[in-house]
Amino acid sequence: MMQPSYWVDGKAQERLPKATGVYRFYSDQGALLYVGKTIDFQARIRSHFQTARKEPRHAKLMQGVSRIECQTTAGELSALLVESQAVKNEQPLFNRRLRKKRALWTADLRADDEGYFAVIPRKVEQAEQLGYCYGLFSNQTQLKNWLRNHAAEHGLCLQRLGLDRGKGRCFGRQIKRCDGACCGEQSDEAYNASLLDLFGQFQLVVWPYQRPLWVKEWEEPIQSDLRVDRSATQSWHVFHYWTYLGSFKRPMAGVEANFDWDEVVDRDAYRILLSFLRNDRVALHQIDENGDLVAVSNRFL
Repeated sequence: MMQPSYWVDGKAQERLPKATGVYRFYSDQGALLYVGKTIDFQARIRSHFQTARKEPRHAKLMQGVSRIECQTTAGELSALLVESQAVKNEQPLFNRRLRKKRALWTADLRADDEGYFAVIPRKVEQAEQLGYCYGLFSNQTQLKNWLRNHAAEHGLCLQRLGLDRGKGRCFGRQIKRCDGACCGEQSDEAYNASLLDLFGQFQLVVWPYQRPLWVKEWEEPIQSDLRVDRSATQSWHVFHYWTYLGSFKRPMAGVEANFDWDEVVDRDAYRILLSFLRNDRVALHQIDENGDLVAVSNRFL
């Protein structure tokens, strides 16, 4: 296994810093093989080589690595966002997760003529939908399979869910996996409550702000004697309705940017930001009517 060259923020280095950021593996032909994030470049790259000794697929990856480029970031939030965008946009050969953005689906619950909730799959076309729908799924099939796998434990009727055809008492009722919504033995109130109980843990968090958020993460210290210049670090991240709009070195640069407001919701960005908000690991700001940057409270705590 060849010894790759190390580059940190565009400069050749003999060793790697103990810092947070994103790394890229390149072949000797310049092909991008892999993108990853870490809070310690030294430890993470070392673990890649150790894993290669045990796993053939990982060995195949590491045998082709000629150059390792490291991009330091202000903190873990930046690293996660950069990694997510890089994998989607740059399409490294060995990354399986965080692939290119595709249309996402969610579930809308609407009462039918008898008062029972019907599950209506809907493509996520606007981020505002996330306030009243449930879950994010890659496609309709994933949503339906998830429902089928969890229906019995909640006594839900597959006919009412639109997963089986027929009228009257369903097969699930005969084998006591359905509580009887199909034949009127379970009231619409009881059925709807069970369905909401199933979906409740998957309802997406409502975006409570009228204007975009400027999210500032706290810079993490670099535990290394290597000289690392983070003057160009982009530690201000702009979000609106769970849509990641971009990162900037200074907040006013975000004001001057031309955002793509039609950008689709990114499931990875949603989960990344929500985790940092709920753990109170960022400071939140907005641009007020006068064009000034003002701090706002975290409504997700």
